[in-house]
Amino acid sequence: MFKFRDDVVLRFNLLVIFLFTTIGIIIIGKAAIIMFIERDDWNKIKEKNIKHDVPIEARRGNILADDGGLIVSTLPKYRMLFDFAYRNPNDKEDERKVNAQRDSIWEKDLKELCVGLNNILPGTSVEELEKRFRNGRYPRKRGGYQPYRGSISYSQFKKIKELPIIREGKKLSGCYTQEIIERKNILGNTANSTFGIVRNVEIDGKKVEEVNGIEKKYNEYLKGKPGSGTKAKLRGKYILREDRQPVNGCDIQTTLNTQMLDICHNALERVLREKHLAAGWAILMETKTGDIKAIVNLSRDMNGNGKVQYIDTIGNIKYNQTANHALCDLNEPGSIFKTVAMTAMLADKKLTTKDSVNAYPSMVYNFNGHRIHDEMYRNNGTGKYSMTDAMMYSSNISMVHFIKKAYAGNPEEYTNTLQRFGLTENYNITDNEATPYLTLPGTKNWNGYSLNSMSYGYAVGMTAINMVSFYNTIANGGKQMRPRLVKAILNNGEPVEEFPTEVINEQLFPKAVADTITGMLTQVVNGLSIIVDKSDWRYGKRDGTGKAAHSETMTIAGKTGTAKAYGANRKLMSFCGFFPAEAPEYTLIVQMMYDADIDPRPEEERARNNYGGGSTSALAFKEIAEKIMTERFFVPIENAIDEKKPAKPAIKRGNTKDLRMLLSSIGTPDSLLNVEKGNMWGDTRFDRQGMPQISAREIGDGRVPNVEGMGAKDATYLMQRCGLNVVMTGYGTVKRQSIAAGRIPVAGDTVRLVLQP
Repeated sequence: MFKFRDDVVLRFNLLVIFLFTTIGIIIIGKAAIIMFIERDDWNKIKEKNIKHDVPIEARRGNILADDGGLIVSTLPKYRMLFDFAYRNPNDKEDERKVNAQRDSIWEKDLKELCVGLNNILPGTSVEELEKRFRNGRYPRKRGGYQPYRGSISYSQFKKIKELPIIREGKKLSGCYTQEIIERKNILGNTANSTFGIVRNVEIDGKKVEEVNGIEKKYNEYLKGKPGSGTKAKLRGKYILREDRQPVNGCDIQTTLNTQMLDICHNALERVLREKHLAAGWAILMETKTGDIKAIVNLSRDMNGNGKVQYIDTIGNIKYNQTANHALCDLNEPGSIFKTVAMTAMLADKKLTTKDSVNAYPSMVYNFNGHRIHDEMYRNNGTGKYSMTDAMMYSSNISMVHFIKKAYAGNPEEYTNTLQRFGLTENYNITDNEATPYLTLPGTKNWNGYSLNSMSYGYAVGMTAINMVSFYNTIANGGKQMRPRLVKAILNNGEPVEEFPTEVINEQLFPKAVADTITGMLTQVVNGLSIIVDKSDWRYGKRDGTGKAAHSETMTIAGKTGTAKAYGANRKLMSFCGFFPAEAPEYTLIVQMMYDADIDPRPEEERARNNYGGGSTSALAFKEIAEKIMTERFFVPIENAIDEKKPAKPAIKRGNTKDLRMLLSSIGTPDSLLNVEKGNMWGDTRFDRQGMPQISAREIGDGRVPNVEGMGAKDATYLMQRCGLNVVMTGYGTVKRQSIAAGRIPVAGDTVRLVLQP
């Protein structure tokens, strides 16, 4: 019996040993198969779920204004997408229930969702949004359906997440978002060509990153260094573990001033629109430091609706229509170069201000078979033009005679002086800045007319930055500053590298020469006619080519220029100078391009308007100068109150109802505001006690009214009431009207109103 029991135990033990041995062999075999036979397959599965060295993008640095304010930054944008067909292949019952819940929620809250979206994302009506959502749900459209086709900001995105349906989550709403990282210029369109852009484009079938402007020049600092991590799938979701932290990019602090950028942009666009011009650009420089406070480049474009718009382009790169004109365009500058020639002749002591040449009243002179034209001639009774006269009237003939007297025997001395002035230097402000050139004696392009041409701005190729830098040296009394666009590179607000102001030459030419040239430039803008004939309508009036830049608030010094550009149908029109002339604060160049091929006016009207630097760029220059100096010397109103002699308000003529309301609001007694009933239009004056008095102005029905002294709004209303079309120039109050008051108007005629401050 006991023997039988021992046998059973033995057999059982042997069976257990056998089973464990077999299992062990199977495990070892399976492991061997996995290790040696199925190894590649399992590695592939592993790689699907675990990814090593996943790049983690660094945050690109910001571009800042002169005061540290944000201009360009990297901001997230979102697209709102919908998947209206919930699918669960492993659980059809769950699929049915979720779709039923979705239908119930959408039917109940669709209207409220659309109202909420319309409030957050204006531009698409509630009805249109509702229609798009219904089109997506019947039949059920799968992932990627986009009812709202615009991009959504982060603040809008947060509000949308709280709306009905959306707040139910992705499963019940079907809504998911796609994040798009966008480089954003806070100023919108302004100065895009200078700041540059970062974008991905496809070239020869490959996607590449394109960078330009400041973004490219300082790309190594801005882009930072990417980090890396491991991406593993856990419970159906990928989790990213950071192995190496990214190093965010540094910030670039520029010298640009946002307010001055805005002033330059608006003034430039106003004149471009008014004159139907193709393009325009401006550079504003702080005289003492050489700091660039504004660069604006605007080009005419037609949007999809056929409406003219002026946009600041994104730089001289492939697939872009224009360059940063102010830094990258080489042009023969025309008569603004006469200032350079005059400075050279005086600095080299070739001539003095006592020198003069014949005035040549025919306005055409033949230099050895080469005809030179002047646009204007003034008889000063002497038959001679001084250097100042030649500048004031922009006389090409006089300039040629002066340059031949100075350098005919040694033209190399002239071109050497121009090179010493820095007129061929590339300041490398951005990566694609153009290098100016001069036609040099002994080269293949030099001929018998080259010296003549170089006296009034031809046979040379200049950028706007080179011209404004030269004028800045004159404004600075001969001290030459290097143009500066970037002040510092910052890391978390602390300087990594700083770029101080730099003096290129303490005295490029004597201060006496700079002062003499400043006097000439002041005469161009403010000089009175040298005509001796008192019967001439120009006698005693401002008569220089730059008179349109004359300001009542300060003395402006500058020079006009007009030159052929890119063919017979185009002209480059310039005004370059500084202000205030007595103690310059800022130097400014404004250049505009006229293209006859895109001028929408009738041919006879185009012929009557012989555009030049004085009738285009000078207008924008004046507006920029006045607005900047107004802001520069702004005094808080509480500091300007004189209790003994309170200031009288400046009140325009016009609608008496508006006048009463305005005067009443500042405490004028009602007894002074009475005017005869039925007289809607009136004038305002102040009596000896300084109290305002309203008097009626007769506006005869059916006749052209007298709108002088009125603001633009009232004057336009009254003229249009007569059936006249209104064209305005300037700003302020009406000083002149082209159709006299009292005349019987012809419907459809155009009346031109000239406004002045």
